[in-house]
Amino acid sequence: MALVITANFINRTFRIRCGDSIGTAFTIDVDNRQYLVTARHVVQAFDPAVGIDLFVNGTWTTAPTQLVGHGAGQIDVSVLTAENPMSPPDLPVLASSNGLAYGQEVFFLGFPYDILGNIVFTDQGYPLPLAKRATMSCFAGDIFLLDGHNNPGFSGGPVLFSPRGGPPTNIGGVISGYRIEQERVYYGSEPTDLSFRYNTGIIISYKVEAALSLIEGNPIGALL
Repeated sequence: MALVITANFINRTFRIRCGDSIGTAFTIDVDNRQYLVTARHVVQAFDPAVGIDLFVNGTWTTAPTQLVGHGAGQIDVSVLTAENPMSPPDLPVLASSNGLAYGQEVFFLGFPYDILGNIVFTDQGYPLPLAKRATMSCFAGDIFLLDGHNNPGFSGGPVLFSPRGGPPTNIGGVISGYRIEQERVYYGSEPTDLSFRYNTGIIISYKVEAALSLIEGNPIGALL
């Protein structure tokens, strides 16, 4: 059976900018309020007087937002809220990592390398995110390690899965980054003084429950 990414997730994934940082964010609904979740390093310089920028109809548009909270310590998750809901509440998703199994296939969405398709959705004209696959590789406390190929721009994007098989139903995590290693450059069989950084294929993501904890501590989301 072919697995598809439904409109429930597409209509909740956005390209955002905060200062000089560009990444991905997604909406979840909790207790009849809507929140915007992303990676903390994408919005580390967030200023409530400025808000964030959303990419809409081929250009950046300022969106007034408030900070719900930044993840504590090394947790690379932040939650914001807009003045009004950004995604239709009749396209629900479940924000929970319960049922995510070792070795199962997952998906993640985002906007790497300024790559934008020519498809837009909703009347607002949001761009369609890129979808990529990965494998649930290892559980490490608040972190899920995925086996796949992440790229700059996916930071803050949702990790999708289904605990029952079939098309994704849950947002289980938040994309943070990927493991980079230095590799020696060889001239034939002889090592040189040069090296290059390469993507190991180990994706770092954080459990979506980190966002839910921030929301529980400051439930100020936009009313649905």
